This record gives sequence, C-alpha cells and structure tokens, in this order.
Amino acid sequence: MNQAISVNRLLSFRISEKKQVGGALYIVMVMLLAASLLAIWAARGALFQEWLAGNDADYQRAFEAAQLLMQDAEMDLRGVTASGAPCQIDEKDGAICRRESSVGFSFDQRELPAMMELLSSKPTGCVEGICRKRSGIQDFWLDRKLLLQMTDSAVGARYGQYTGATADPEMHPILAERGTATVASELRGAWYWIEILPYADENIRLLSSYEPNTAMARFSPDRNRPWIYRITVLARGKKKGTEVVLQSVLTIKSVE
Repeated sequence: MNQAISVNRLLSFRISEKKQVGGALYIVMVMLLAASLLAIWAARGALFQEWLAGNDADYQRAFEAAQLLMQDAEMDLRGVTASGAPCQIDEKDGAICRRESSVGFSFDQRELPAMMELLSSKPTGCVEGICRKRSGIQDFWLDRKLLLQMTDSAVGARYGQYTGATADPEMHPILAERGTATVASELRGAWYWIEILPYADENIRLLSSYEPNTAMARFSPDRNRPWIYRITVLARGKKKGTEVVLQSVLTIKSVE
C-alpha cells in the first residue's frame, strides 16, 4: 500500500515538473517577442531620425547655396568680379562681366526700350538671367513646365557664370552642379534671374509712395537709371523635394 502511494506521488511530481517546463517556455517566447518588437521599434526610430537629419542637412546645404548665389547675382548686377574688383578686360573668358553676352546691366535710359523689346520677344521674358518684369504667375518655380523653361542655359544664370566665381564640388556641390534634366523633378543645382522693374509704375506704384519720406530717399535709384532690380534665386538639393527660393530687391546708386 505504501509503495503504491509513493509511485503515485512520483508520477504527480513528474507531471507537475513537465507543466512547469512548458510554462517557462511560453514565458521565454513572450519575452523574446517583446525584445524583438522593442528592437524593431528602436531601429525604425533610428532610421527616422537619420532620415530627418539627412533632409535637414540637405536643406541647409541648399539654403547656403542660395545665399552664396544671391551674392553672386548682386556682383553680376553691380558689374564686379568674384573678388569684388570692377570688371576688366579678360581675354580668357568672354562670359565674365557679360562682355560677349547679348544683354547686360551697363545700359542707360536710352537703351532701356531696346532691352525691354528684346526681353519681351522671348517666351520666358528672360535672356541669360536678365528678365523684364514677370507677368502672370510670379512663383514660376511651382509650375513644372515653366520651371524647365526658366532653368534653360539661355534663360537662367548659374553661379560664377558672369563673375568668374568657382564652386568646389566637395564643398558646394549644388553650386557646382551643371547637369540638365528633361523633367522638373530631376532638376538639380542653382539658378538666378534678375528682373528690371520701373521705380514708379502707374499701375503698381512700386516703392514710389515712399518718395516724400526723406528717410527713404537713400533707397531711390540713380536718376540716370530709374528702375530697381528683383533677384530671384532657386537652389535645389541633392534629395528630391529639397528646394530653397530667395528674393531680394536692389537699387543702384551713383557715388557722388
């Protein structure tokens, strides 16, 4: 009788041990699943942070390129080279200072009508980065078809094209970019356009309402060139969707 009881207890112990082993396996599997989910979540979070950092870095590079290009456009407008020196005869590159260009900024009031006639004869209203006042859509960079036309080599201007400035492909790859594209989404690089605007227009009265204000007199254009210039700069980053647009308005004053 006692022997039977001992056998029953032994069987009961073995069955209980098997149940404990099975329960431990389930616990380990749940813990492994939780650890795997945590690892996947951490990896996705790291990838997302890397994606954000990459996009931000690409935007910062595009913004820096746009600022440098804006300075280059101002130098082109003022007729100085990349060093800041006034334009001189350069036999090596006739594009610098627009010596071999069909358009330039050294015209006076008598030459303005011919300049406007030339610009108006073009579909985009621009020749080699110089444009008449835009009519219709102003934010042309949002129109894919129009953007392709505006970034054509005969329409938009590139960094250093007329000032002689050079861009290091390692330091400023966006400014050094000279590739072409057949669709707007593939455009990479940076361009600028300079519009010639009348200082006092009977329709828009651009800045002319400030004329009686003596504090604003220093902003009025040179009396021999009574117009102002609007510079538009577009820089596109290496990543699709990265784009920076800057605009500024300048006048030219004679030093008396």
